[in-house]
Order: sequence, then structure tokens, then C-alpha cells
Amino acid sequence: MAGSAPASAQRITLPAWTADAAVLLLVAACLFWGLGRPPIRDNNEALYADIALAMSHGGSWLIPHLDGVPYIEKPPLLYWLMALCLKAFGVGAWQARLPDAAAAWLCSLGCIVLGRRLGAPLGGRAAALIAGTALGWVQIARTILFDPLMSMFWLGALALVVLAEQRGSRALMRLAMVPLALAVLTKGPEALVLLGLVGVVQVAASPPRQGPLALGRSPRGAMLRLFLDPWAIVLFLGLSLPWPLLAAWHLPGFAWFYGVNETINRFLGTRIPPDFHHGPPWYYVPRLLVGTFQWTPMLLALALGTSRMRDGAAGRSSAWARNAALTLFVFFSAASDKGAYYLLPLVVLIAWWAGMRLQQAHDDGLLRRALPGAALGCAAFGAAALALWLAVQLLPALHTRVLHSGLPPEQFPLLRDLIVAMFALSIVAAALLRRGLLEAGLMVFALLGVALTLFTTELAVAKTPDTSQKHVAQVLRTLFPQGMRMYSWRSFEDEDASLMFYGLRPLLVVDSASSDLWFGCRHPTGASPCVASSVLQRSIAERHPLAVWVARERLGEFLASGLGRGLHRLKFRDSVVFFQREAPLEGSGGVPISRGKPARRASGAPIQPPIDP
Repeated sequence: MAGSAPASAQRITLPAWTADAAVLLLVAACLFWGLGRPPIRDNNEALYADIALAMSHGGSWLIPHLDGVPYIEKPPLLYWLMALCLKAFGVGAWQARLPDAAAAWLCSLGCIVLGRRLGAPLGGRAAALIAGTALGWVQIARTILFDPLMSMFWLGALALVVLAEQRGSRALMRLAMVPLALAVLTKGPEALVLLGLVGVVQVAASPPRQGPLALGRSPRGAMLRLFLDPWAIVLFLGLSLPWPLLAAWHLPGFAWFYGVNETINRFLGTRIPPDFHHGPPWYYVPRLLVGTFQWTPMLLALALGTSRMRDGAAGRSSAWARNAALTLFVFFSAASDKGAYYLLPLVVLIAWWAGMRLQQAHDDGLLRRALPGAALGCAAFGAAALALWLAVQLLPALHTRVLHSGLPPEQFPLLRDLIVAMFALSIVAAALLRRGLLEAGLMVFALLGVALTLFTTELAVAKTPDTSQKHVAQVLRTLFPQGMRMYSWRSFEDEDASLMFYGLRPLLVVDSASSDLWFGCRHPTGASPCVASSVLQRSIAERHPLAVWVARERLGEFLASGLGRGLHRLKFRDSVVFFQREAPLEGSGGVPISRGKPARRASGAPIQPPIDP
């Protein structure tokens, strides 16, 4: 990769703009290739996609609505962007996922731009490549979550703060408030809290004075005055406060639920109702390793094989990245609410730290000393992947464990191809790095990201019946005319929410146990989707065309309620749909028969669900 070091330090063949374009193209392949092939998944993806779909079809843009009732766990910026994509490009999975994937790509672009601004083009380019192809980063960015978009804005604010601190520029500090406010409008006040904590740590880590002759001059004091610039604060408040103030004016209960329950109570583990994952203090250690995944051995090698960062623009930014990563890791580890995607910004921060290490080694003419260790890291990853595959093949217990992990048996040949590709690419990259070809070696190793993306995409498609109700919606739309009433028995968010995105809305939840609908069903702005068993019983008695989605794990309690008596059944892998029509179609035993062509899966195979009387 291009730089200004002595020719002996590194052989560089590509012009800077060509290297930048190659990196961004490879990152784009990881983030956008097959983005819409897996259908919208149940749980968070379906919830957020349906909120955006409602907005794009005339719903409120001020108060996000889920299933027709207010849903205010998060601010609206991600919904707004998804709704615009759905309006501009049509309704589909890739359109809903586009804002997050684009935000992740822009993070890589930002690394390249910041590297050039700091006089560290090699480091910025390496950071863009490492972060943009790391398995954890790519997989989360290809999923509808608030964290990729929030990470882009938050990291952009952090980058501007770093530049402002280095240059003593109040203008840059004020400019940083724009992405910081957008980060708050994406995921809430935690973005401000996290950047504030990073600033406090950076101030504490700075020397109290510049030197013995600089009496009365305090870097800490100058940093504090810069961080607390009044106009920066005014700009931030002016951008971030209008939406919550307007929402609180229009929706009773908003201030407590959004301002207290979703922030303080979630951190403390006292949210009402409970809606979070617990974990031990070391919860994030293995998840961070998965976040950087294929790059982890190389990152460890760089940590051991490169010298400590010097003072200077690149070195100062590296210290900011290190301190920010440690601050975020400690903060989220201390919180009661745990989620692997919370650590998403750390992937970029670690990649930036590694890139600056490479830049310094390059500038000092010491890059050849660091490359053997990086080559060893590449080879170690490939060897580990091959060893794991051989162990799965030779050890029956491990083979069974892999099957039980959810990998469909038909995916084993694809997994074998992935292992072969990973091993081959790792060895080639290691050989190139050993020869001193840093640019070529990193690019070849980054191709692992493309291979992993292809595999995980095919795996997600194969597991569609376990993760999405798209196929269920296709069958029900074939069997029923418009106007069918769709019910869900007690469950909602994690199992059947995608029914709404694929056309079965509104979804009436019987005796709701959903924490996502908890606030909205208590503060409805229209008809509530949370209904009692008596409503379903009355609809059955009045012979309305209806269907009731029941998770298999709740099948016993539904049958015990007696509501399924006399209804027909459609059996799916993880659910059973009970249904009735106004009058049965002709067929054996009065069982409804689908007319027309059978619905098809995403793969094109016809759906043939069993129908029981």
C-alpha cells in the first residue's frame, strides 16, 4: 500500500487511488453481495423492518409504530432511512438492510479519508480493509440493527474530535456535534455517554503540563475547554432534542419509558418488562474474538511484532482508538444488558490501532520485521480452519455437535469448500507477506471475508424455515382471500414478527406475552393488536376467515385452551397454523385445498405443507 517511506522499507506497486478503490470494492463485495437473498428474519430484523414499512405506507414519522401501536425503545433515524429506501426502491429485504450495510461501507471510506488527513494513508487503508472484511462486522452490518448506523455516526464524531484535539480547532469540535447528534437520534443517549467517557479517559491520560518551561499551560485544561465549547453544546442540543421533545408532547408516558426505562434501567438490569440478555463479566471476550475473527491471529502478531506508537498525529489517533476501545469494553461489560452487537465500534477501533502500527513500521523502515509475524498469523488461521474440519470429519462426537448447532447436513459440502478456500487463501497471503508484499498479502487474506459472506448467506437461505415466516405467509396468502384475520398465540417478536413484513398485518396477539408490545398496548394511538382469548373465540364462533400462528413450544397450552377445536392445521417446522374459512373448498373431508400454483420458497422449491383436518 502506498506511503512515503524509504523504498527499502516496502515494495509498493499500486498507486494510492487504485489501492483505495480496490479496498473499497472488496469491502463492498462483503457488505452488499447477496444482501437480499436471506428473507427478513424474525426477532429484531422483522420488528424494525415492519416499523419502516408502516412509515413508508403513510404511518407516523414522528412516533414509530409496531403492529399499529407506539414503539419507542429506539429513536427514529434508522426507520426514516429504511422507509426512504423502501419508498425509493420497493419493498424487499435488501432495501430494508441497505442503510446499515451502506453505513458499514462508509466506515471503511472514513478510515481511508482520516488516514490521509493524518498523513497515514497506509494505516487508514489497512484499517478500512481489516474492519470492512472482519466476519463479525460484516454479519452484523448485513442485519437490520441500530448498531451499524450508530457506529458510523459515533466513529465519525470521534474522528472529528481527534482532529479537533490535535489541531486545537473549535470549528472541528462543533462539526463533530453533527454526527454525534445523529448517533443519538439513531440509538439514544448512550452515544453521548460513551463519547463523554472516552473524552474523560483521554483527558486523564494526558500529561498535566507540556513541560517544565510551559508554566501555566495545561493540555488537560485546553482539552476540557475544547470539549466543553458552548457553541458545540448548543449545536448538539439543537439537533438532538427536537425529536424527543416533540414525541414527549404527543405521547403520554414517552419521557419515562424512553428517557429512564430504556437507558438507566436497561443498564442496571431493572428495565420493565425484562427484555435483555444477561452474561458474566467476561461475556464479551469470546464475542470480540468472533468480531475480528479471521484477522485475530494477525492482530495479535502485530501487537507483539511492532514497536510502541510514538507521539504524533498517527500515534495520537492510535492512543485515542486504544482508550476508546478499552472504555467501551469496560462500559458494556459492566452493564447488565448484554449484546454481542454492542461491541461493533470496537472492531473499527482495533483495526485503526493495527493500521497505525503498520504505518509507523512502514515509516521507520521496519515493516519487514513485522511482516513475518503477520504471515504466521495468516497461516495459523488457515491451519486452524483445516484442523477443525478434519476433526469434524474424524471425530463422531464433534460431527454430531456441529449438526446440533443448526448447520443443515446439505451445507456440509459448502462448508468443505469454504475450508479449502480459507486454507488456500491464508497460505498464499502468508507467502506474499513473507516476501514483503504487504499490499498483495492483505488483499488476498481479505478475500476470506468474501468467502465467509458467501457461505453465511447460503446458510441463512438454507435455514429460512427456522428463522423467517416468509414461507408461512406465502402459503396463507394462497389459501385465504384478502381480509383474513391473522392471530398469534401469546408469542410475537422472536418467532413470528416477519409475518407482518410479508403481508399478514395487522397481527393480533392473543394474551400477549410480548415485551416489545408492552408499552404500545398500554398507550395505543388506535386499535390495539393485543387481544384477549375471548376475541379469538368470538371470531371463530362467527365463522370469520382467520388463522392462528402457534409456536410448537406453545402448542400444548393452545390445545389446552380449547380454541383449536374444529380448526384445520398447517404444520410447519417450528410452528402450527390453525385456520378456518367461511366455507370449506371441495376436497377430502372438507379440508381446504390450495388453488392455483403452489407458493415457492426463496430457493424456488415448491412449498408443500401438510394439512390436517
